[in-house]
Amino acid sequence: MPESDNGQDKSLAEKTSSVDVLERSVISPASSAVAGDGYILWVAQLADEILPWGKSPKARDRQLRQFFPTENFLNSALGIVASRNAAFSWTLEGGQRTSKVYQDILENACFGGGWQEFIVKFSIDLLTQDSGAFVELIRQTDSETSPVVGINHLDAGHCWPTGNAETPVIYVDRLGKMHGLKTHQIVNLHEMPSPVEHPQFGPLYKLQYCAVTRLLRAAQVLRNITIYKEEKTGGRFNRAIYLVKGITPKQIEDALAKQKFNADNMGLMRYLQPLLVGTVSPTADVGHDTIELATLPDGFDEEVTFKHYISAIAMAFLSDYQEFAPLPGGGLGTSAQSYILHLKSRGKGPALFQKLMSRLINEYVLPDNVEFHWDEQDVQAETEQAALEKTRAETRKLRIESGEITPEVARQIAKDEGDLAPEIFDALGGADLTPHVTLQDQEKPEVESEKPPVQPQLAAPAQPPEEKPPAAMAAKALEEIEDERLEAEDLVKELSLRALRRMKKRVVARLRTEE
Repeated sequence: MPESDNGQDKSLAEKTSSVDVLERSVISPASSAVAGDGYILWVAQLADEILPWGKSPKARDRQLRQFFPTENFLNSALGIVASRNAAFSWTLEGGQRTSKVYQDILENACFGGGWQEFIVKFSIDLLTQDSGAFVELIRQTDSETSPVVGINHLDAGHCWPTGNAETPVIYVDRLGKMHGLKTHQIVNLHEMPSPVEHPQFGPLYKLQYCAVTRLLRAAQVLRNITIYKEEKTGGRFNRAIYLVKGITPKQIEDALAKQKFNADNMGLMRYLQPLLVGTVSPTADVGHDTIELATLPDGFDEEVTFKHYISAIAMAFLSDYQEFAPLPGGGLGTSAQSYILHLKSRGKGPALFQKLMSRLINEYVLPDNVEFHWDEQDVQAETEQAALEKTRAETRKLRIESGEITPEVARQIAKDEGDLAPEIFDALGGADLTPHVTLQDQEKPEVESEKPPVQPQLAAPAQPPEEKPPAAMAAKALEEIEDERLEAEDLVKELSLRALRRMKKRVVARLRTEE
């Protein structure tokens, strides 16, 4: 069917680089090349005392943003999850021209930074900010029906939720200018939304329990241990007080000063030889008592602590242990158990991210005749689905052989159960005896033009038909036939392409099952 591109066949390079698109964004680009070191200096001033959840949410988000780069395991885990999300493959299904336009829009998100940059920034805010992640929708005009011509990630630290239905977010740009964003200009997504209603701004002011919040206490403990080890191995300071008898304090002070002088001359910055102090009296009773100033708790086992911390990271990021570290031996299970847990984890964090992003793209970015799909799905779920389809197919075969049903009825059952694509069912000449629609949670309904109800009208006086020349009537008829033929060809191509893709996925899943 010929599709209307609404002027969208214009190249994305012309769109994203045009002054109009840049001006329609709330992001204010720098007017001169000035190095922005202030942010790094601001982050370096770390405040260890993080506010409780729900108290001054934006201030707490700033504290979380300052904290996670200082804990190297947490920061690395965040990089693993963000890079995994950015590496997922996806496809667009729809008309050729419209799909190409929106493919360019997605691939050149963030003013040409690309899909990977967009997803990594989105994932970091989603996992580290209790206010969630924010996406700006740039439209041709300031209207909710206007097509999207660009998407950007907005820094969550600059986005202030309002709880207002018409202007849900206020964006404060780098110049301090406030931009009120309407519902068709901004999307705020949360991974684990809180059911707590804000006492002042109401239910539309939404917060979440982000991954860093879920891991915060364990991360603070491990960060303290890491700092202790760094200071213990990286400085020349006293780590304990020794109460000595048989030697005067003056002798010890002189020996320490001499040792420091010799270490400076030798260029020793990290390590000092043991300090030796002798006594002039051979009969002196030399001894000492030690008061430790900085030591780890009794029974501290670094290996066990590390294993437990990785387990806490895996739970906080809704993933499995092996995604962040190799499987250890001992009581965490066999390799087979770990493999099963890994397959199940694909339906947790990764599946949740894919559903959030699918909803964002399908509901807010794409038109009704284009649909966004992930290419990489849950392997375990696909395997189980293929086994279920195989079982149902064998059941239908037995019912046909026993004479209970006919092949036509079996095809109808297969269509109703989702094992046979509607396009193939129609191509085989089947008549749908149980018409209904089955939609998955990430699937868009087919766009069908509904005819308005016919209103009864009074009979008008009969008018003699307008006479047209035979040649004009023939040309008009040929033109209408050609239009219908083109529409039919486009429809057949689109339905065939969808059917082939679905068949490909089922064949791949069945081959995996047979292997």
